[in-house]
Amino acid sequence: MMKTIARITMLSLVALGLVACGKGPKEVYYAMATAAEFGDAKGFLAGFTEESRQLVESQISLTEAYGLKHENPVALLVFPSVDGVEELEDEAILSLSRGSTEKRIIMVKTEEGWRIDVKRLAKFWDEERRQR
Repeated sequence: MMKTIARITMLSLVALGLVACGKGPKEVYYAMATAAEFGDAKGFLAGFTEESRQLVESQISLTEAYGLKHENPVALLVFPSVDGVEELEDEAILSLSRGSTEKRIIMVKTEEGWRIDVKRLAKFWDEERRQR
C-alpha cells in the first residue's frame, strides 16, 4: 500500500514538474493527462490558462454533482495517445486518440508555457465543425 502511494506521489510530482517546465505542448499535455488519470486535480488544472482554470474546476464539480460523466472536462480532454502535433507560432494543434475515438485540441503559448485556453478551444471546435 505504501509503495503504491509513493508511486502515485512520484508520478504526480513528475507530471507537475513537466507542466512547470518550459516543455512543448505534447509534454505539457501528457503531464496534465497523467495527473488527471491519478486524480490529481491540481496537476490537471495546471495545463490550462489561469483564466480557464476556475471555469474548468467549476465544470468538473458540476458534472460530478449531477453525474454527467461525458461532459466532464477530464473525459472530454484526456486521451492516452497524442498522434500528432502541428506547432504554429503561438498555437499548437494536438491530434489525440483513444481506441477508435479521435479528437483534436488546440493549445496556446503563454508566459507559463503551453496551456489550454477554453475560449480558444471552443472556437477551434466550432471552426472544425463548420468545416465538416
